Amino acid sequence: MRGLLFDHSLPRLAATRLAGFVTPRAFVAASAPVRLARLPEPEPPGPGWVRCRTLLSGICGSDSKQIFLNGARDNPLTALISFPHVLGHEAVAVREDTGERVVLNPWLSCGPRGVEPACGSCREGNYPACLSFTGGCLPASIHLGNCASAPGTHADGFVAHESQLFAVPDALPSETAVLADPVSVSLHSLLKRPPRPGRPALVYGGGTLGLAAIALLRHLHPDVPVWAVSRPGPRAERARALGAQEVFVGGPDAVVEAVARLCGTRPHVPWSGRSWLQEGPGVVYDTVGSPESVDTALRVIETGGALVVSGVEAPRRFEWTPLYFKEVEMVGSNAFGIEELGGVSRHAFEHYFDLVAKGLDVASLVTHRFPLAEWGRALTTIARRGRTGAIKVLLEP
Repeated sequence: MRGLLFDHSLPRLAATRLAGFVTPRAFVAASAPVRLARLPEPEPPGPGWVRCRTLLSGICGSDSKQIFLNGARDNPLTALISFPHVLGHEAVAVREDTGERVVLNPWLSCGPRGVEPACGSCREGNYPACLSFTGGCLPASIHLGNCASAPGTHADGFVAHESQLFAVPDALPSETAVLADPVSVSLHSLLKRPPRPGRPALVYGGGTLGLAAIALLRHLHPDVPVWAVSRPGPRAERARALGAQEVFVGGPDAVVEAVARLCGTRPHVPWSGRSWLQEGPGVVYDTVGSPESVDTALRVIETGGALVVSGVEAPRRFEWTPLYFKEVEMVGSNAFGIEELGGVSRHAFEHYFDLVAKGLDVASLVTHRFPLAEWGRALTTIARRGRTGAIKVLLEP
């Protein structure tokens, strides 16, 4: 079996960091900590696990950030990762035991680990909050794609627990089904803090999560004004096409100025010259999670508003005075599980299938598709997204 193997070593870490300063292509060609390797067929690690043949896998932002070293050595999640591992956790596959086409819920929570009784979070369907990520039949890992003994989906095949697999409706193309994971991430964010009636909602970021959030807001809350912060170019155009009435493409100061104009409010100008507002969007969905995006969101959000952060970037200082002064509610949003939507509680993937059947159209998020053997081209396409317009890039064995 072929798999995109990620291995961690300090010498390689140093070499890849140096190569990354040159160009993304040099990084991938010279010394990336990942390689397409020939591996033995994965063995089911416990009862209830089945073999799956990968049809398509999606490259998540966390995959590319891990490869391009955007993380930090002191990241606390390194306690919940085991090496080496095959990358990838978004997939459409075929179950070898039934022949069904399925999508993967990647979380390696109590059920897949064989932990009994399940922890309280898992009993509630909040799998990303599982308390057993270092227990049971698997080494430390939070989901497929960072587990040494259960390879991820950037491979010819993988194994998964049957509770992790959801049958894909026959009418749903695989290219749309593979988006179940990232769209569910954004759905979870919206359900954590829904938009306020009559108040604009701001989506920060024009990647897969941001564009999915825009599409979901327009579908679920058609009366809510949707604004977005995006890079200029194809992503901004896609944000408008998916329903954002206003798209801000300038830097933080330009965003504050534009929001003030739309809200008809006067900015406060401190000694630093970095203006901020007390009236603005009722909720900001930050799908970037950088110091700049958090800082800017706190500057524009209305007093008493909510900031929901689902993006992940390396931490640095940001000015958080508006957090307490405006009594902003800052909420972390991690993946998905059993979600309540319209009074119905079920897995986010099942909600996604239903939303697509009712008209949610996110197919345009898939912009590129590469054979697994051309993973290097896929990564450089993502690294040069300003030029390539890449949003969701797929790999196909």
